[in-house]
Amino acid sequence: MRRYAVLAVLAVTAVVAAIAPLASAAPISKSILFHNDSASVTCGIEIHAPTQPAAAVLCASRGIPAPSKPGTGDSGFVELSVLGEPQVLRLSQNSFVAGRSAKLGRGRLWNQLGVTCHVASTTVMCFNGDNHGFIIGNGRYTAF
Repeated sequence: MRRYAVLAVLAVTAVVAAIAPLASAAPISKSILFHNDSASVTCGIEIHAPTQPAAAVLCASRGIPAPSKPGTGDSGFVELSVLGEPQVLRLSQNSFVAGRSAKLGRGRLWNQLGVTCHVASTTVMCFNGDNHGFIIGNGRYTAF
């Protein structure tokens, strides 16, 4: 009888040990806007017409190149929708949907509009349903 009690305690301990990290993991953020710990990257829902649903995530960071075609506005912006490749942009105004910005630490996830972003200490990686996306931060931009 004692042997079964020891095995039962070991089994319960193993299950609790396996579940504990999941229980302590932070939930996926659904905030409208976020920035990483170093505030070097900001991402959020891109502004849209009031009569249209939101369709893209917009991110800003130093190191994002300007688009190849000429235009006005500042470089340093990239948008990503649920499908398709990221598009670098020039913007001349604040183009994020208004809202409180959440500060997300290393290891946190953010998800809106079919785009998921993983936050590291100084970089952010975002990807969509087509597995296209980008890594930004540290003055760099890499699209995939």
